[in-house]
Amino acid sequence: MQDLDLLSRLLGLEPPWRMTRAELKLERGRIEALVEYEGEGRCPLCDRVMPRHDHRERTWRHLDIFQYAFYVTARAPRVRCQEHGVQQLPVPWAEGRSGFTALFERAAISLLLQMSITGAARHLKVSWDEMDGIMMRSVARGLSRREGRLIRFIGVDEKAIKKRHKYFTIVSDLESGTVLYVGRGRKQEALDAFWRKLSAAQLAAVEGVAMDMWAPYFESTTTYLPDAASKIVFDKYHLVSYLTKAVDLTRRRTMRDTSLDREALKGTKYSWLRNPRNMTNEQRRKVSSLALRYRSLGRAWAIKESFAHFWTYVRESSARSFFKSWFGWASRSRIPAMIDVAYTLKRHFENIITYLRLRITNASAEALNAKLQWIKFQARGYRNEERFERAIMFHCGGLDLYPAHHKV
Repeated sequence: MQDLDLLSRLLGLEPPWRMTRAELKLERGRIEALVEYEGEGRCPLCDRVMPRHDHRERTWRHLDIFQYAFYVTARAPRVRCQEHGVQQLPVPWAEGRSGFTALFERAAISLLLQMSITGAARHLKVSWDEMDGIMMRSVARGLSRREGRLIRFIGVDEKAIKKRHKYFTIVSDLESGTVLYVGRGRKQEALDAFWRKLSAAQLAAVEGVAMDMWAPYFESTTTYLPDAASKIVFDKYHLVSYLTKAVDLTRRRTMRDTSLDREALKGTKYSWLRNPRNMTNEQRRKVSSLALRYRSLGRAWAIKESFAHFWTYVRESSARSFFKSWFGWASRSRIPAMIDVAYTLKRHFENIITYLRLRITNASAEALNAKLQWIKFQARGYRNEERFERAIMFHCGGLDLYPAHHKV
């Protein structure tokens, strides 16, 4: 097999494309190949034979051969179509306006899924901007392939990305655990943009939406989603966080009470916040002893823990009876923080009890937070919000990122 035949096979060339020259330039550490098009001109949109308009010379970076970078240069013809005007003939080894072959981009994407842009760029000996461009194209490619997908259960959550209350609105598919949409900010318009992108069929396919009790998200969803009132579920983990915070506020209030001996409460913050099922026997005995000693704090903790029974009900009527009893206890507890939470839950109760029918939570969306933290860490923070948004979709979107399979 001759050199040109070998390189043509490696590049996957087939007629009417033919490699006419290849040169090893040792001083530059690269192989340069020239490819010519020897077929008739066809419009890429309608496939009709059309006269050639001109040629555009372009160069692509291919995968290295041993220690040498491999560059492909081709005089890609353009045709003049009567219907579509001047059109560039596509090349079989690359997509669109990329300066890299499809196989090179596939290798780059695989690296980007495992390391930072800087690390992948250093490994492949390209610039940071070039590697960033590969990521940008892969996300655009993946999003275009995902259009029209039907989603049953959706999670809406917020993610703080910077100090001074900078947020992203994250919309995820609760069944696959993948991110569907990233919006800047947490105002109503941030979520409005997601709903407006969905078709009537996609909106009709949504059976449930898990979110916290943030009013802008609720207003956006009820505006765009048909029968939203019966589909919104206020996330149980956010509700538990409200109750847990009320216990912590009660602990702080107790610590400020100078009439009490507060020495035993020092260093017990996380004992009150921990799930009893995750406690050791010694930790349970300690909390029980403190609950008897500090009655208001113990009562707040008991109210918080008793609400966990709500999630175990199957029949809605039984759950409503339980909540009525629980609310009476909490609202008459004479504990300000717990009273506030009790009335908050009562105001939003109709979209809390929907959990019993839909059984969805934002647990998978919360699990994404660890991955988002990793994305921020590997980039040492994102000053550019657009890049962070794209990185989220790249790593968490479940997208088909790769160029079309390159046949060798």
